[in-house]
Amino acid sequence: MTDQTQHARLAAPDAFEPIQYADLHILDKESRLQPLTFNRAQARLIAALTGRDLVLKARQMGISTAIQAWLFVNAMNQTARAGTLAHDKETTQKLRDMTQLFYDELPDDRRPARGANSATRSYFPDTHSWLFYGTAGNARAGRGGTYSHVHGSEVAYWRNAERILAGLLQGVPVGGHIVLESTANGAQGWFYEQVMRALEGKSIWALHFFPWWWDDHYRLPVVEPLVMDDEERRLAAAHKLDAGQIAWRRHKRLELGPLFAQEYPEDAYSAFLSSGDGYFRLSEATFSANPAPLYLAGHRYVAGLDFGQTNDYTVCSVIDATTREQVALLRINRRSWAEMRRAVLDLCRAWGVHTLVAETNAMGSTNIESLIEEFDAAECDTTIAPFTTSYASKTTLIESLRLALEETGLTLLPDPAQRHELEIYTRSQTSSGGWQLSAPPGEHDDCVIALALAWHAAGAGPLVLFGG
Repeated sequence: MTDQTQHARLAAPDAFEPIQYADLHILDKESRLQPLTFNRAQARLIAALTGRDLVLKARQMGISTAIQAWLFVNAMNQTARAGTLAHDKETTQKLRDMTQLFYDELPDDRRPARGANSATRSYFPDTHSWLFYGTAGNARAGRGGTYSHVHGSEVAYWRNAERILAGLLQGVPVGGHIVLESTANGAQGWFYEQVMRALEGKSIWALHFFPWWWDDHYRLPVVEPLVMDDEERRLAAAHKLDAGQIAWRRHKRLELGPLFAQEYPEDAYSAFLSSGDGYFRLSEATFSANPAPLYLAGHRYVAGLDFGQTNDYTVCSVIDATTREQVALLRINRRSWAEMRRAVLDLCRAWGVHTLVAETNAMGSTNIESLIEEFDAAECDTTIAPFTTSYASKTTLIESLRLALEETGLTLLPDPAQRHELEIYTRSQTSSGGWQLSAPPGEHDDCVIALALAWHAAGAGPLVLFGG
């Protein structure tokens, strides 16, 4: 967004002064009439809009309010056709009422003329602007219109989201603005898929993520010194959270249980709770490995490697077999095979990896041959052990990892991509009655496979290589 639009100081018709955010009023959470003052998240979003924006947010941060104010100010100051589409009638009416309040509370000498005005649309003749409101209740919602600005609210909860947006977005020309915001609603659906693509850099959408601590009101009074556990200390240090914020977090986690991560997310991956039952039973303690580990002489380090290049990732996971703690995770793609092999070599040399178990499937076999030659040329002492994945070997491999995570105390780095893959990994029954272990369609499992191979290398006793 340009400097002109960041503060709503847009070129306005000569007939009146431009409307600014400071002219608007809202009802606060206690239903008191207040001037609109952007909080930190609201200000950041409006300043950072690109034209094609996804917003993943914690609950009740005022993001919808900020977007509605942005639409209203644009429509008051220039010609605009702005459409708002919410997931249900109640929310649609709430957003419509908000805009009505913006208009009603403008100073008398600043309030522009209004023509047509109903529950679904308003017209402002001075700027030739329209504001439209609808509910995403059917596959034809929003279809057929032409819009300069679009606000989609709680898109993760839309039924037929893909069809609705396919029609709606075609009505927004190049140079128009589309902002789609939502809290998370499970690891499924159009919004979820687009957020995942944006995180991987494979989307036209700019992703804006606002965790709960962007709202300064999310805190509780603390009378006595608060003793934090390891997880709380890491979170507080990473995001400069105070004791009151940690106290609020404890209270909400007790109140919401597993839903806390969805309603008040702390990273863009774990916000999306897996639909269905995950294969791994995970806890916060699972991801308590030191995020800045040091190499320790005398410890035995092992690694697992899963090759991928374009749609998948090349992932190399390193474990300290002595302490049963993950110490490094490499996750890269869209590079040449030679570049990725070099990155694996550098990682193994940095950690003095004793054994690297590498999957041979797909391009793995060819790359392993080259990897062996390159390790020899670099005088790297790591033993490279091929592993061929079959139904039987994969079942054994993944089950061993499950037991390690749930019963033997294997701890992992708090990497959000790895955590997400583990959380959504499922066991499903096939039509023939067998069981299949995999990520859901369209998802990745490269971190899971690399971790399982590393744990296989760390296993006590002789290393058993399936198909090697």
